[in-house]
Amino acid sequence: MGKFLVSNIANRRHNKIYSVLGNGAFFDLQPSQHGWEAYSSISEGDKVFVINHNRKIPVVYEVQEILEEVALEDDSEFGSRVASAIGGNTRVLFGKPIERVDMFYSQFITTNGIKSSKLTEEGQMYQGFNCVGFS
Repeated sequence: MGKFLVSNIANRRHNKIYSVLGNGAFFDLQPSQHGWEAYSSISEGDKVFVINHNRKIPVVYEVQEILEEVALEDDSEFGSRVASAIGGNTRVLFGKPIERVDMFYSQFITTNGIKSSKLTEEGQMYQGFNCVGFS
């Protein structure tokens, strides 16, 4: 079972964007975005820690479903909305929170020894950080 850290500091409202496809969407990414290699290896049952807009990790999610190739279009309210469940390039994670973490992300990164070219030694994110796997 893998562990991953992802960033949603832009406060993207995944559950609202993907509500037409089901409940519990908590993160999405496309192949052109940083961290795709790690993100594309996430499987059902893996644990995903999401950094929120307050720079905290409130909970850890367990991945219960993954939808591939979702097509999106612009939306004035949420930034994006589902255009089609097929034919796109967005990979969406669905799951449920399984445990409270309540930790600032930089402390979480240093505590867990997470390394990425998009993270500083002190656990700060560089611009473009999206996903990293860790053990």
